[in-house]
Amino acid sequence: MRRQRRRRNHYTVKQRVWAAAGVCLLLLLLVFLLNPGLFKITVKQVESSFYDHLKGKPYSRMAYDGIDVSKHNGVIQWQEVAKNTHIQFVYIKATEGRSLVDKRYRANIAAAREAGLRVGSYHFFTSRSSAQAQFRNFSSVADKQQQDLIPLVDVEEKGVRSWTPAQVVDSLSVFVSLVKQHYGKLPVIYSGSHFYNEVLAPHFNHHLLFIAAYKDDLPKLKGPGRYNIWQYSERGHVKGIGNYVDLNRFVSATTIDDLLL
Repeated sequence: MRRQRRRRNHYTVKQRVWAAAGVCLLLLLLVFLLNPGLFKITVKQVESSFYDHLKGKPYSRMAYDGIDVSKHNGVIQWQEVAKNTHIQFVYIKATEGRSLVDKRYRANIAAAREAGLRVGSYHFFTSRSSAQAQFRNFSSVADKQQQDLIPLVDVEEKGVRSWTPAQVVDSLSVFVSLVKQHYGKLPVIYSGSHFYNEVLAPHFNHHLLFIAAYKDDLPKLKGPGRYNIWQYSERGHVKGIGNYVDLNRFVSATTIDDLLL
């Protein structure tokens, strides 16, 4: 009998704890409804945690037309970036594989657009999941209404190393077709110069091409067609970004109008 009485008391205490927790949640909800501004985190508050790891180093002065960023660039002061007259476009990492979402994506795209920059989103393509699963991840995160630029797919050797070249081409063909159906245009394809020519050319030469080659000479494209953006440096220093950032330049008479969604 004593044991049963103790158990009854024990459950009564638990019920009281849950009831108290419920009351607290209701009170918080009431406060939020009456004054939602108390819980709103502004872009200014987020950017206040910015830290310039390159402080004292000179800013990049060579001609460039755009940048691309991800969580690795840290907190970005987008209002400062928007003052840079070089920057006509910004690509922001949204997703990777079938489920990864870049932890800075939502904050980056909201703040960059608020600052008046033209932005687009990119997906890092991997061989760890199907093209269909990766498209579902990307399209669920990169809201079409928030995109100024044509979506971009980043295809690099390190991401698709477990596929044969034929599998890369087949899977990427499925992915780009799904992007076109959803967003209305074929995606821009980003890749390194060597990997693109060895694996992706000439199958995707009709796309807008964004080629990385960190050397003085312009990269060459295998087969007919042309590339449109040259990523010539991965060690750019731009005011408002506290880590090195990729610098990109239009080539082949490409303009910002060609990138607009």
